[in-house]
Amino acid sequence: MPDRPAPLTLASPQPAQRAFGWQRSSLTLAVVMALLLGLLLPTTVVLLYDVQSTRKTAMEDLSRDLGRTSQIMALSLAEPVWQVSPDLAEPMIKAQVDDPRFVAVKVVEPTSPTPFLAFSRQHDGDDASLMLSQTRTIYREDREIAQLTVTMTAAPLLQAKRADVWRTVWRSGLTLTLSLVLILWVLQRFVLRPMTALTGGAEALAAGRLEQPLQVSGTDEIARVGAAMERMRQALLSAFEALRQHNLNLEATVAQRTAELTSSNAELSQALATLQTAQRELVESEKLASLGRLVAGVAHELNTPLGNALTVVSALDDRYKQLEAMLAGAVQMRRSTLEELARDTRRGQDILQRNVQKAADLVRDFKQVAIDQTADLRRDFDLGKVVEDVLVMVEPSFKHTPFVIETQLSHDLQMNSYPGALGQVLTNLLMNALLHAFDGADQGRVMVSCTALNDTEAELIVSDDGRGMDDAVRRRIFDPFFTTKLGTGGSGLGMHIVHSIVTNVLGGQIEVRSTPGQGTQMLMRLPRVAPLRGSGVGGSDSKTH
Repeated sequence: MPDRPAPLTLASPQPAQRAFGWQRSSLTLAVVMALLLGLLLPTTVVLLYDVQSTRKTAMEDLSRDLGRTSQIMALSLAEPVWQVSPDLAEPMIKAQVDDPRFVAVKVVEPTSPTPFLAFSRQHDGDDASLMLSQTRTIYREDREIAQLTVTMTAAPLLQAKRADVWRTVWRSGLTLTLSLVLILWVLQRFVLRPMTALTGGAEALAAGRLEQPLQVSGTDEIARVGAAMERMRQALLSAFEALRQHNLNLEATVAQRTAELTSSNAELSQALATLQTAQRELVESEKLASLGRLVAGVAHELNTPLGNALTVVSALDDRYKQLEAMLAGAVQMRRSTLEELARDTRRGQDILQRNVQKAADLVRDFKQVAIDQTADLRRDFDLGKVVEDVLVMVEPSFKHTPFVIETQLSHDLQMNSYPGALGQVLTNLLMNALLHAFDGADQGRVMVSCTALNDTEAELIVSDDGRGMDDAVRRRIFDPFFTTKLGTGGSGLGMHIVHSIVTNVLGGQIEVRSTPGQGTQMLMRLPRVAPLRGSGVGGSDSKTH
């Protein structure tokens, strides 16, 4: 947009418009056509109607005059015909035929083949439809003495009427021409010139040339339109000036806002980096917390066999002290006492062996799960066996609750994947069910099943009969930091980690099906050979299979 508007110049009329604006779409042509149509068309219609009316009237007058004239001539010619005196009849005929409408008069006697009297006038091929003939009988004392035939035409009357019509046409044409000239002059003087000025001013305004004022003289409607356009021009000048000032202010404001946004963007980028670092640390903390829960469960499970072993060792120690006393001679040695000591020793050995073996098994399983979850090694494994090992670590958390874990596992389901990541997923799902699915319930059941879908995929399902969840919770269950236990110990990262491990590490898919009051199903579709990756959840990928 220019800082200063260009000068306003009124457009001058084109050469074809300077006289009267003869253009196909000009106002002058419209006025001329309106005058021609408004005057010529009614005049032509009236003239045509007048000609037709005149013809009809002339024929009616001719018929009436023909009847009257033929009757008078029949009466006046009776005596000359009776006396056989054509000389007496001629003056009577000539008195009538002075009327130019008469064409022919003929008197014929019945006994004579030649006319008694005949008269005809040259009519130069008049229209036959304009002629009328009438024949009357001439009587003398009620005796037929001759036949009178009179022929008349309306052509002279119509010719006179046509002459009047042409005079009317010339007068109307002259009047129309004078009126047209006067109207066009008035139109050019008071309408077209001001309109041309307004058109030039409007074109200049449209082109942005606002410097020169628009002046249209007069007080009529066109002058008022010109005054309104002048006010619009001044308003546009003011608006453009205000817009220019606003533009300058806007540029300064934009520069200031840009600097502020740049600073805010840098702060937000730093905050985002800090948040991402915190999120990674929280994820690692959640993984360690999961392992810590396994440690607590294993410690609880080890307490029972180790406690039993310690009890047996204490009892055997007492028995061996008795044997030492008998061997030292302090107490009399008896066979029954030795046999009882041998039986207790054998029974204690059996109990000690079973408990120590159970503790060793627990330590072995925990060692394998701990190695898998911390080292995140890729190896070949039986899916059902890994699930059982994980359940051994998780079951202590369910031991003193009314909730049970049931399994339907397909064994010999070989996979080449990441058992540690899979164990972490299963642990999180089971602990999530314990914390959320059975909240406030008196009993509950968790079903863990695994089956082979085909040669390349396996399905692992963790389902419960707990409280379920609505669509709002189900849609957000994998969002980071989303939890229904906010403020009561929930971090909102457990299910996010599950989704991340299943999709990014194990290369599978996870689907949640849940209905309020009808439990929840977690369906995982896993490839039996996990895709290769650069780094895992807990460390770098291993080449060992």
